[in-house]
Amino acid sequence: MKATIRTALLLGLLVAGNLRAADAPPALQQIRALWNDMQHAANAHDTNRFMMPFVRSPDLVFAVNGEIIRGWDALHAQQLKWWNHGKSDARYMQAGKLEIIALGPDAEVSTASFTSRRTRPDGKISTGRFVVTYIWKKLPQGWRIIYGHESWARPPR
Repeated sequence: MKATIRTALLLGLLVAGNLRAADAPPALQQIRALWNDMQHAANAHDTNRFMMPFVRSPDLVFAVNGEIIRGWDALHAQQLKWWNHGKSDARYMQAGKLEIIALGPDAEVSTASFTSRRTRPDGKISTGRFVVTYIWKKLPQGWRIIYGHESWARPPR
């Protein structure tokens, strides 16, 4: 009898957990789907696919390494350089869960931390840690990133 009750409780918890994931607001489901595709594109160094969720506008703002990049075209050109036109061997691994917080009915902010590993020009392996934050806005074409920020941790000396 105790085994039956334990099994029923376990099944109840599993079903409840699955219902919560399925009942996540559509905004979160949609942003998570875009996010997951971006991560696959980043590890494939596919700039066009990676940048699909970014708003194609001169109003896009991206801050990284003390620099502000304005506009989709400028960010796209810089991303191509960062990934050596798809020839980079950089690998990105998400460290922890994606945090998404509603800013209003049509705006969300997402933050996640990552580790990276790449081969430097001198052949040595370089590892890093960084955090990415995006502001998403619901537009007629779907959820789009209108602002991004990356901060990299300094390597230990």
